[in-house]
Amino acid sequence: MNFRHMHKHLSRILLVAAAAFLLSACKVELYSNLQEQEANEMLALLLRHGISSEKLAGDENLYNLHVDENKLAESVELLKQLGYPRNQFESMGQVFKKEGLISSPLEERIRFIYALSQEISKTISQIDGVVTARVHIVLPENNPLSDSLTPASASVFVKYREDANVGSSVPQIKKLVTNSIEGLSYDKVTVAMFAAQPMPENDGPKLTKVLGMNVENQSLTLFYAVFGLLTVLLIAAVAATAFLFNKLKSQGDAAKTPIEAGADA
Repeated sequence: MNFRHMHKHLSRILLVAAAAFLLSACKVELYSNLQEQEANEMLALLLRHGISSEKLAGDENLYNLHVDENKLAESVELLKQLGYPRNQFESMGQVFKKEGLISSPLEERIRFIYALSQEISKTISQIDGVVTARVHIVLPENNPLSDSLTPASASVFVKYREDANVGSSVPQIKKLVTNSIEGLSYDKVTVAMFAAQPMPENDGPKLTKVLGMNVENQSLTLFYAVFGLLTVLLIAAVAATAFLFNKLKSQGDAAKTPIEAGADA
């Protein structure tokens, strides 16, 4: 019985070591503290481009993305071209949250312009094909008694994917900005469009046939390491089983009476 326990204990140690090796060698953290929707979008894009990845739960309803270590650079470049992770914009409530301090009229005006810019930038960023967007607003503080008034103006920066027809949305973007800012006229809104670098071509992973299986070239080293480890585990298991069988057989032969031994002969 002691040998049986020893065999089971050895097998468990080897299996735990193999699992730990596989888990540590396969995935590394790509991004952390992501909202679930953004994490799902990024995960879908990576999987669609043949990059093995997974979403893991983090702290406070946030999520982390993990990818194969040899795909880390490719993953970062791909998501960057698609505008991920998304820019974090502050809402009106965040900018004007109560902190117990009294602000001057000038500070309140600056905070209002900044909050308005953040809100409009976030809205434009939701347009399909837009990688990132920023809105810069100029609201002159005119004297109502003056004869000459400086009109309000706005400049919109839009970085978009070339495969998306965002250029046709420029009039709608100008209307959106005009209707979001009091006193702003349509002709005082400038939209600057910039195409992002083309997305990397997805030709699929390069494969090598090993033992009848297709393995990515970048994963060959890991494959051979895992295959070697499993081979060692198999040999160790076979050797331990043979040793245990011979030991039990020897104990059984030694326990036989002389009559039983003569009968076997």
